[in-house]
Amino acid sequence: METLLDIFNKHGCDKGTEGRIAHHYYRAYEKDFEAVRNDPIRILEVGIYKGLSHTCWLEYFPNAEVYGIDIFDRVKPFHIPVLRNPRMHYINHDSRDPDLPLAIKEAWGEDIKFDFIIDDGLHTPDANRKTFLNLIDFKKENGVYFIEDVFPLHKLTEREWKFTWLKRLPDEYNEQKYRRFMSVLKKYRVGVFDMRRTSRKPDSVIYRVVEKDVK
Repeated sequence: METLLDIFNKHGCDKGTEGRIAHHYYRAYEKDFEAVRNDPIRILEVGIYKGLSHTCWLEYFPNAEVYGIDIFDRVKPFHIPVLRNPRMHYINHDSRDPDLPLAIKEAWGEDIKFDFIIDDGLHTPDANRKTFLNLIDFKKENGVYFIEDVFPLHKLTEREWKFTWLKRLPDEYNEQKYRRFMSVLKKYRVGVFDMRRTSRKPDSVIYRVVEKDVK
């Protein structure tokens, strides 16, 4: 049976170890995912783009229902083959929009809950905060919420601060907005997977969020 890393690399997903952008995120996911690999779980990932991650989830979790949210401004749905898979469900919506919870319930049912939620959408502190507030109530009681590609502004090196996104968007990547983002996580247990040394990318960081009484 192929490992999660095998599947990421086979499909060219940046969560693996190959390609121009390789975040090595398989290390952050394996422990939580392997134990329920064959269970009928629900997994939601914000950010579909070309559908590579969602293709990987469908293969890795053969009995799962996979969900996605995207605004499809870069690639339109009819150009994304994985969206035609019968186990794949998606909506066209901005994850920052306060109407997102209503859109989710209208599309997938009032009682929809997810075992895993992954925020791989817009990687700014404000977007992370708004997406989290919109989605956290859809996480199952013992589920896990992951936030990918976090720029840890409080511990970036001088070289990392020169990264293009940070230089071009000083109003988005600032300490005040980062503190506001972190403030919504205070009542949760937050694990940090920092892959920056391995990937050599300043945003190769995942926050793993669960309730404080859950390991």
